Amino acid sequence: MTLRFFRRKSASSKASSDGKAEEKPAEEPKRTRSRSTTAKSTTRTKRSTSIAKSTAEKETVSTTTAKSTTSKTRRGRRGGVGRNKSRTKAAESAPAPVIPLRANADAAPVTPPSELNERELAEEQLATLRGLQGSLSAIENRLAGIERIGVTAEQPRVGIFVDVPNVIYAGDRLGVSLDFKKVLDFLVDGRELVRASAYAPISDAPNAKFETQRFVQPFVDLGYRVVTKPHKRYADGSMKANFDVELAMDVLTMSDRLDIVTLVSGDGDFRRLAEIVASKGVRIEVVAFSESTAAELRAVADKYIDLNQFINELRAE
Repeated sequence: MTLRFFRRKSASSKASSDGKAEEKPAEEPKRTRSRSTTAKSTTRTKRSTSIAKSTAEKETVSTTTAKSTTSKTRRGRRGGVGRNKSRTKAAESAPAPVIPLRANADAAPVTPPSELNERELAEEQLATLRGLQGSLSAIENRLAGIERIGVTAEQPRVGIFVDVPNVIYAGDRLGVSLDFKKVLDFLVDGRELVRASAYAPISDAPNAKFETQRFVQPFVDLGYRVVTKPHKRYADGSMKANFDVELAMDVLTMSDRLDIVTLVSGDGDFRRLAEIVASKGVRIEVVAFSESTAAELRAVADKYIDLNQFINELRAE
């Protein structure tokens, strides 16, 4: 920017314009004044320039501040939740302040809040456990009552196993023939029959009819499952069929589903079988003629039934 300075015409200049000669000493003050005026204007120009620069810098700083504020606001909106969570976690993880002791030395010290919280939590857990114990006892009592009702309401399950040769041979010696249909009804007597099995030997003759054989015929179509086995022939011409293994295996297999095992036999070889079944909590009933019953088998039975006492009811017509 070009500054133009206009000199004010003094009285001497007016005189010169009128044709008078100018004196040289009068020019020196004018030059000095013009130099000082030029310096002042230069200073003013520098000041205005510095003011303009400072203003521009302030505007730049304000713009930068506004941008940073906007970016911080956006970041705050995005990460505000995370900060709040971190602050909450920091507040939770911060140790609880310790309460100082009372001024009175004789008084008990004040328990810190952390210990109070632990004690309260332990008391709540103890109360919960006691409540659970009470509930468990009530449930056990209720189940026991239901079991008692179930036992009285439901019929005990019984399985009947007949050693056919032992009973028939004993009846032959006494001159008694039994009606095994009556025997089955007598032994069931209002209980739930799971299975009745009769173990009968059969002849190995090819022309012998199954249903007419002596040890099979009394049990056919009477509610028994007939288990057969051929006679063994010996050198002296005698025959024998032993069902100890088959009968014992069936009893042990079914004992888990029975409440009572009724063994119609007086053979002492079944003593150990009776002991094993009784050890499982199953009741053992032994049914036979007293004359052909081994003492050791009768001793391990929970109940012994002598067929002689009921011969009139069970005799075959």
